[in-house]
Amino acid sequence: MKEYIHSTISSTLAWAGNIYDLLLITYVYSYLMTYFSLNYLDITILFSLGLIGRVLGGIIFGRYADMIGRKPVMLIGTGGYALFQALMAFSPNAILLFIFRGLEGIFMGASWTASMVLAYEKAPPSIKGLITGIYQSGYGIGYALTGLTYLMFIHVMASEWRIFLLTGSLPLLLLPYIQLKVGESIKRVNEVNRKVRYKDYLRVLINATIAMSGMFIAYFSVFGNYTKVALDYAKMPPNLLGTLMIVANVLLALSFILFSRLADLTDKRKLIYIGVFGLLASVLLSVPPIPSLISYDAMFIGTVIFAFSTGFWPLMPLLLADSVPICVRGFLSGFAYNVGGLIGGVADIVLGFISQIYGILGLVRAIDVFVIFSLVLVFVSVITWPKQKVSMNT
Repeated sequence: MKEYIHSTISSTLAWAGNIYDLLLITYVYSYLMTYFSLNYLDITILFSLGLIGRVLGGIIFGRYADMIGRKPVMLIGTGGYALFQALMAFSPNAILLFIFRGLEGIFMGASWTASMVLAYEKAPPSIKGLITGIYQSGYGIGYALTGLTYLMFIHVMASEWRIFLLTGSLPLLLLPYIQLKVGESIKRVNEVNRKVRYKDYLRVLINATIAMSGMFIAYFSVFGNYTKVALDYAKMPPNLLGTLMIVANVLLALSFILFSRLADLTDKRKLIYIGVFGLLASVLLSVPPIPSLISYDAMFIGTVIFAFSTGFWPLMPLLLADSVPICVRGFLSGFAYNVGGLIGGVADIVLGFISQIYGILGLVRAIDVFVIFSLVLVFVSVITWPKQKVSMNT
């Protein structure tokens, strides 16, 4: 089997596990609130610690990935987030729960930073977009698996929620495969790691960070709160919610591949505009701002369209990777993506404040406003993207 195939498989599975662990806790919010005496604002902070930790992990380990190589950082990151997910599952108190979540986030940032760039750099030039999409499909795969696991545990969740969380440690099984089958994408680390001027790429970094921040705000505003919206606001049956999460995120995974393959054939910016339009058209169906508009069919369709339209996500890291040389690609990619995640996490905390003050209806309407505003950010950053490109191997 060709080496880039092993890189793609391992990177995609590591990313799927990353997302699985990030979002798994959203299904057990009520149990965490009861057991650890937390309120919904505390829960949004707990969720966001995973995103905040990613920023530190992306910055710290992104530079190491440029210096010592992608593979060792991928191993450290994947093993780290899986280990701390296991520790979080058996946290005896709230303090350790929050500490383990933050540390988990740091290793999540390390894993994404290394695995995404590794998959991109190992791919043949003619299918870099496709490989990036396959890698990013791990997001949909990971989220869909949370829905499947939720359905498996739904009748025993009250007593087995810790075991439910423990399933997030399974990415530890990936480590031997990565060690044995995946090669390094930087062949001459010392030669590549020459002195660079990061400010030469500041304009690209700013645009990429704004765009990725908009993406994360839109996505986590909806999916970071969707279990609460569906169960508490719309009174959606739990079985339907689990099914919806599976269907929506399988289509999300497929749309990542579709958008990225199209990116090898046509203008990436046009594809991003199509995705942004799809998100704008579907958000009010997915999260109806008025109770009289609640319809399970409409919410199901709207959420599926919203998830599918998110398929343009891989094009943002791809635009960034195409615009900077290999010697700064790990750091800049990790920084932009994970700072975007941080901003998304901050937005989720703000939504938690709004929920505490204005209740569920205030939360729902704020979600719609946040999504629309964030998509404007994405559009502006892409339409003003610097017109520069570097060689794939420089």
